[in-house]
Amino acid sequence: MTPSSSLREKVLADAAAFRARTRSQGRRRAALVYTLAALAGLPLFVAWDGLDHARARPLSMTIGIALGGLLIAIACAAIAWWRGKSAVGRSDVALLAVAILAPVATYVWLVSWHGRYADPPSRIGLRCLAMTLVSGAPLLLAAIYVRKRTVAVHPVASGAAIGAAAGALGGVTVDLWCPLTSSAHVLVGHALPIVLLALFGAVLGRAALALRPPSKS
Repeated sequence: MTPSSSLREKVLADAAAFRARTRSQGRRRAALVYTLAALAGLPLFVAWDGLDHARARPLSMTIGIALGGLLIAIACAAIAWWRGKSAVGRSDVALLAVAILAPVATYVWLVSWHGRYADPPSRIGLRCLAMTLVSGAPLLLAAIYVRKRTVAVHPVASGAAIGAAAGALGGVTVDLWCPLTSSAHVLVGHALPIVLLALFGAVLGRAALALRPPSKS
């Protein structure tokens, strides 16, 4: 016997509603996970004096630097965290470009501000490195969690790009905190942690992002 048209329509409608609820629930879950991850670095930012730590630099410049860093981070995340129109996601070239160019663009952007104001005495940048890692690592882990076992191709490159984007996003918090833009400081405190998160992301991508092969019966 074949099901009646009304029963078939009801089954299809129920299935469509279930898929819609699942997608909606997934978006809400992802939004919650990303929000919590984005807030993870704030306690350290506040504990280390927040915006007041950058008081040696005009506030307008601090905001301008942070906005530029945010644009770089959003551009990286748009490629690394979303697969675009392709069913299999971004190409390995695009993903590796994000992993390589995120620290380079961050370095070039910050150093371009050097000399526009009186920098405080330069430091090696270990606290900036630590703050970037503390702010960026939760975003990396959140993205890996949300996209776990969903990457059909290039999981290592995807993980590297996700890590670099997370580092760039975490670096925005540091841009609001740090008043230094000298080359050596930026290299250690701002670019290096993005590289480290990209490498860590590549490891996590290999372990957690790739689709599982179908089990043999």
